[in-house]
Amino acid sequence: MRLRGRKQGKELAATIKRGQELLASQRRQEAVDFLREAVQRFPDDPEIRVLHASILLAVRPSDVAAEATRAIELGADDPLILVRAGQLLLGRGEVEPARSCAARAKSLVQPDFVLMSSLVNLEGLLAAREGEDALAEEKLRAAWKSDPAFSSLAVDLVQFLANRTRQAEALEVIDEALGHANQRGELERLRSEIVRGGAGS
Repeated sequence: MRLRGRKQGKELAATIKRGQELLASQRRQEAVDFLREAVQRFPDDPEIRVLHASILLAVRPSDVAAEATRAIELGADDPLILVRAGQLLLGRGEVEPARSCAARAKSLVQPDFVLMSSLVNLEGLLAAREGEDALAEEKLRAAWKSDPAFSSLAVDLVQFLANRTRQAEALEVIDEALGHANQRGELERLRSEIVRGGAGS
């Protein structure tokens, strides 16, 4: 029995690693097929559920909230799951569930939490939804400054500024972020939009 459990644990770890690699590689259909099968093999693993929800965002966005919610049910005491699922839920307009994820994660994390910048960013996005612009900007800037290589944090700050007709400041963030960002494409697209007058108009 113990050997079977150990073998299944190794299979789960390998499946999670492969799912993460496929998600990062942008091989969308391969990731969709692999993670669909992974959910069937490991239906009670919250990490598999979050990975599946992440790829569904690109192919079946209407199913993202249900899958993210299932991940939360399975990983209610795991701040890593809560932050990632909360981001997915907020992206689908599920504000209150996302807020619950952020609050629960904040109550669980230690100061060295690996996704602290993402948690602070999520809090900033939630504050922006509530019209608390000063708090939102403080958190979005803090998140980006603490992890400047994570380009999506810069993107969220840029969009926040541009949507408030602060295009010059948004461009300053883009210029600084491009020197550190792990992925430049979205930042460069936003720069072109702002220069053309398309963002925040």
